[in-house]
Amino acid sequence: MPIYFGHKQVTKPDGSTPDSWHAYLCAHCGSEASGVVIGYARDTNNPAVNHVVWLQCPTCHYGSVENLGRGVSPGIAFGPKIEGLPPDVDAAYEEARRCLSVNANTAAEGICRKILMHLAVDKGATEGKSFASYIDYLEEKGYVTPPMRDWVKLIKDHGNEAQHRLKAPDRKRAEGTLLFTAQLLRSVYEMGHIAKQFSPEPPKSQGSAAV
Repeated sequence: MPIYFGHKQVTKPDGSTPDSWHAYLCAHCGSEASGVVIGYARDTNNPAVNHVVWLQCPTCHYGSVENLGRGVSPGIAFGPKIEGLPPDVDAAYEEARRCLSVNANTAAEGICRKILMHLAVDKGATEGKSFASYIDYLEEKGYVTPPMRDWVKLIKDHGNEAQHRLKAPDRKRAEGTLLFTAQLLRSVYEMGHIAKQFSPEPPKSQGSAAV
């Protein structure tokens, strides 16, 4: 185990040297940053290597930390950002993305399953029904087309397995579940949201002229 020397092993660069800056992808704002190195600690077994680097993003000013062999924390949220989501659906989807950023695969798949309920209830279904009934409801209302049904069902099935079996889902399956969820949300919400940006505004009614 490496010897810990406390503050003695922490160096605080002043910005005038190359080790004052460190390229990374900021998880807080998504920018490719030339991060400000607030401080770094060398690996006591290999003084030429940084064991820990504390970073501040020059764009959003939030902090991150890079640990030797473990990458940067917080990690980048997996999956695409979806526009036009209702607040509760957006919160659940972003939580699933963040779960995958820390390899919490079981939690991610469970949340994706729950998003089916959020979506169906938002579109008029009754809360507290079975998840299978939510898929039936979304299909009945035209939000899930026949070609979509098989992979939408996988969201439910993977979520069920994640919640009710001891074995954790592997990373690849969890990523697939989230991408299926993202595609569903795009079909139901984002495409309509984007279409409104290009739709002509309805003509304004003309009020009666003043006498």
